[in-house]
Amino acid sequence: MSSIAVANEAASHVLTEQDAATILRRYQELWNRAALDELMEGFTDDIVVEFADLPTIRGRSELEKVLRARLARQKGYRLTKAVRFVSQATIVGSWTADWTDSTTGRQMKGRGIEFIEMRGSKCARWEATFNAWDAEAPVRSMFT
Repeated sequence: MSSIAVANEAASHVLTEQDAATILRRYQELWNRAALDELMEGFTDDIVVEFADLPTIRGRSELEKVLRARLARQKGYRLTKAVRFVSQATIVGSWTADWTDSTTGRQMKGRGIEFIEMRGSKCARWEATFNAWDAEAPVRSMFT
């Protein structure tokens, strides 16, 4: 499979939970292999991304620059994605991840929630929150 595929390519396609799970499994597999070129095939040319504290990312070329930098920093990135909800062509998912920070050499962990709006077989909008922390450091929270 060269791109994130669903059974119906029509923009008005209503995703099933099974479709959503297939899409997330594919994204997970590509992230875990750091397969950037294949990963980029899963986004529309006019993709809009709201990710964590980054400025809004517009277009595949801008997204590719961000993801290339992210993959360079997150060595051995391993994530697990799960479907939380599906509505029409929007998937709500969560993920957990771990990696080695290439700058510090520290083991890191993270957790996120994402909204993925599909247009046909590609993601047209990706909104995500992401919390990351040093897995080797004492737990620090503003709530404790």
